[in-house]
Amino acid sequence: MLKKNEFGEGALFTITNYIWWFLLGNIYFALTNILFIVVLIGTSSEGASSFNLITLISLLPAGPALVALFSVMGKLVREKDVDITKDFFKAYRQNFFEALFYWTIFLVILSIIYMDVIYFNVNVQFIPIKAIFIILAFILISMILYILPIISRFYFKRIDVLKISFYYTLKKIHITILNWVCLAGLSYILIKTSSPILLFFFWSIICFLIMYNEKSILAEIEEKCLST
Repeated sequence: MLKKNEFGEGALFTITNYIWWFLLGNIYFALTNILFIVVLIGTSSEGASSFNLITLISLLPAGPALVALFSVMGKLVREKDVDITKDFFKAYRQNFFEALFYWTIFLVILSIIYMDVIYFNVNVQFIPIKAIFIILAFILISMILYILPIISRFYFKRIDVLKISFYYTLKKIHITILNWVCLAGLSYILIKTSSPILLFFFWSIICFLIMYNEKSILAEIEEKCLST
């Protein structure tokens, strides 16, 4: 019994498992986004001007990969255990086209907003309008941080997913802000420290924290589904 507690349920064993799951999840995320990594390396010297149609296309696989990572991290939050390889690629395969649909719309709209903001920066007379587009970008990114976790666990009509995500973006504004704090905070630390250790765990940690933040929302959605 003592050996079981020490090696099967002890704190060190649990921590080691989480490190392994986060690392492997991040590796799988990188492998399923190899196209973007290649494009990023190839255009890294060009800076912001390198953002073009090729970059946009290379980002498309990130949607299904994020949903798969949200799926396994959500299971980890709920059950404290996960078969990272099996669960990741199962979720990736099952949710691929649904995730690609929302992610493509997200990227296209965000790209349009980005180009508009750049245009407004150059044309001084339109700078006040830029604030409107920045707010729209904030709402859009906030919604996608609800959409991807929702479709990683539930199957709803697409219009219902959009309605639910928009509803919780505003109703649970404290969770929306907390998601932003996690995303922006870890991104800032990664950029400032250029830590290779954080780089190997970044996306897994982000997805885990967001799923942890939204666990009460996802439980509420599940309860409503069961009661209907």
